[in-house]
Amino acid sequence: MKKQLTHRTIMNGSLILLFALLLMGPLARAASAQDESAAQVRTREEARTMSQALQGDALRQRIRDRIESEQGLQTQEREQLRQHLGECEKLGLDDAAVGTIFSESEPLQRQIRAQERILAMAREGLPVDPVTQKLQEGRRKGVNDEVLEKVCARMEEDVRAANRHMQKAREAGVTPGGRDAERRCTADMAKQMFNGLGEDDMDRLHERARLRLRDGSCAMEDLAAAAEATVKLRAMGIERERAARLAGEALQFGYTAREMRQFSWMIMTAKTHGGPQNAVLDTIEHGIRNQYQINEMVREMYQYGWMGPADERGGHGGQDPTGGAGGHRGGSGTDGSGEKGGYGGSGEQTGQGGTGGGGGHGNG
Repeated sequence: MKKQLTHRTIMNGSLILLFALLLMGPLARAASAQDESAAQVRTREEARTMSQALQGDALRQRIRDRIESEQGLQTQEREQLRQHLGECEKLGLDDAAVGTIFSESEPLQRQIRAQERILAMAREGLPVDPVTQKLQEGRRKGVNDEVLEKVCARMEEDVRAANRHMQKAREAGVTPGGRDAERRCTADMAKQMFNGLGEDDMDRLHERARLRLRDGSCAMEDLAAAAEATVKLRAMGIERERAARLAGEALQFGYTAREMRQFSWMIMTAKTHGGPQNAVLDTIEHGIRNQYQINEMVREMYQYGWMGPADERGGHGGQDPTGGAGGHRGGSGTDGSGEKGGYGGSGEQTGQGGTGGGGGHGNG
């Protein structure tokens, strides 16, 4: 009897050991495959980084050679160009910016002023992309130097103004989200200001952000998205007061940057289905003040016939052009209108205000 029990125990132990070995085989192969995959990813990243570094080195060497060989440069100008290239490296300007301000399609002599502008901004820690992008755009379109200089000067002013507004927002408690994110948001804000967002509009957005901060958090990205939404809605033909009010209330009531970018999609989609613009805006504004999620607004618009089945699925987090829906609501404040509201809209840089469904008032 004891021999049978011992034999059975040995058999059971052997089976367990065999099962463990069989199980460990695939797991070991999977772990090995994961390690190999991770190694391959690292190798690709290292190769890409090395390739970019080599391309950057080659770019700078071509620029050095050109500085020394280009005809028509005075000694002082040649020395300025050498100093500017060296400063680009010290300040960490990326290859795209360096390639733009030392463009191969333009005489170096004519690029010195633009280099001075970009380097002055970089020394102050300001994002330079908005200005370099205007330079590229102007050259592609064949804009003459005098006009392009004015355009770049205006964009520089807008970058500086956007930076002041972002500093003010940070001091008020708006979350920067890291240095790179803050620079990106400053650049985005500058572009919206260049496209017509006024100082008074920014002041109102700051007030909306302040109200939002009473009950939750507000990030720089949210503030920049509200500015973008204001400009986009105006470009769609919506009255400036109403566009500013809608975007401002969305910011106040806790809508995320991703959600605020969906409003223009919703309005354009409803328009293609014959939705009357004022009625569509009424629906969105009502949803914002009552802190509906995006998919709830889309569902309501679908019931009115302003959205198709694919659009309605997109509003539930499907395949709409701006991404999914959802997110939590924050913000607070009432205006005595019976709905959660806030302050009125604002105008272009002339500072015109107005009244509307959101209650309150704008600038006179």
